[in-house]
Amino acid sequence: MKDLDAILRARQRARGPLVLATVVAVSGSSYRKPGARMLMSEDGWLAGGVSGGCLESDIVRKAFFWTSTGPRLLRYDSTGDNAEDEGSLSFALGCNGVVDVLLERCEPGPMDALAFAATERGSGRRAVVATVYRGPANAVGSRLLVREDGTAEGDLSGALRDAVHEAAREALEAGQTWSGPCGGADVLVEVVEPPHPLVLFGSGFDVAPVVTQAASLGWQVTVVADRPAETLRRRFPLAHAVVSAKARDAVDALTLSPRTLAVLMTHSLPMDRELLPRLLPRTLRYLGVLGPRSRTDRLLAELPVTPTAAQLEKLHAPVGLDLGAEGAEEIALSIVAELQAVVSEREGGKLRDRRAPIHSVAPPPARKLA
Repeated sequence: MKDLDAILRARQRARGPLVLATVVAVSGSSYRKPGARMLMSEDGWLAGGVSGGCLESDIVRKAFFWTSTGPRLLRYDSTGDNAEDEGSLSFALGCNGVVDVLLERCEPGPMDALAFAATERGSGRRAVVATVYRGPANAVGSRLLVREDGTAEGDLSGALRDAVHEAAREALEAGQTWSGPCGGADVLVEVVEPPHPLVLFGSGFDVAPVVTQAASLGWQVTVVADRPAETLRRRFPLAHAVVSAKARDAVDALTLSPRTLAVLMTHSLPMDRELLPRLLPRTLRYLGVLGPRSRTDRLLAELPVTPTAAQLEKLHAPVGLDLGAEGAEEIALSIVAELQAVVSEREGGKLRDRRAPIHSVAPPPARKLA
C-alpha cells in the first residue's frame, strides 16, 4: 500500500479508462512483493510500480488489450522453468523468480479496493483486501473487503466467501499478507496497515532530513518541541503534525500506541531527562535516543526506577544503523534505515549475507489449502 496515495492522486487527475496492475504472488526472487501496484492510462504509466523497471514497459504496452474482455493474470518467469506454461512470459531478467501480475480495469464503485484501503488507513484502522487471482473464470478479480471489526463486503459468495473471510481474520491477527490457495481458488490476502506513526522530539536542523525521508515513505510524522507551533510548521512543512510543548508536558500531549516509533533528537540533556522516564514505560514499537552510548547510560542511571528488560529491548541508543554516517542527511538515513528494519522485522544487515529470499511472504494457513 505504499504506492496507494500516489495512485489515488493519479486516478483523480486521469481521464478515460485505466488499468491497475497488482503483484499477487511471487516465488524465488523479486524486486517487489505481493500488493505492489501500478496504474496506467491509455497514454502510459501514471503511478506506482510492480518491479524494478523490468516488467513495467511490457505491461503498459499491452495492458488495455489484455484486459479488453476482463481481468487477466500474467506470469512473468525469469527462471526458464515454466516458459511453456499457458500464460507464462519468459523474460531474461536478473531476479531469477516468478511474478504473477493481475491486470484489471480500474473503476470507482462498491468494490473499489483502493478507496476502501485509503479510507481505513486514513481512519487509523487495519483492514484486509482479499483478491481472487486464479480460479473459476467468473471469480478472478472478485474481492472481499474486511474491516478491523470483522465486517465485510464483497462480490464473493458461498464457501469461497466463508474461507476467504476466515483467512482475512487470521491474517489480521498475524499481521501478515499472504497469497495462495484458499477455498478452491488462489487469493491474495493483503493486510492494510495505517501509516507508521513517527514522533520526533526536537527542532534542530538535523530533524528536517528525518522528516523528509520518513514522509517520502508515507509515514505520519509528528514533530514535538518547545517552539511556537507556527515556527514548527514553517520549519517542517512535510510533517503530518506539530506539537508545541515543554518536555515535561510533551508526552501527555501525544497519542501513543504500540505501533509508535519515537526518537529523541533534542540535543538537550535536561529535556531528555524529562522525556526518557515518561517514554520508557509506554508501549512503543521503537524508542531511539540520539547521542553517544555513554550519554544514554547516564540518563538510565539517573532514572528513579530501574528499567525492565522489555523497556530496554525497545530502546535503541545510539539511534540508527552503523553506516559510518556523518552530517545531518547521512545520520537521517541511518535513523530511517533502522526504523524501516524494525517495522519490517529485519536485522538491517547486508543482503549478501541473507540466505532467504529478500521478499519472504508468509504461507497460507495450512487448513486453507484444501
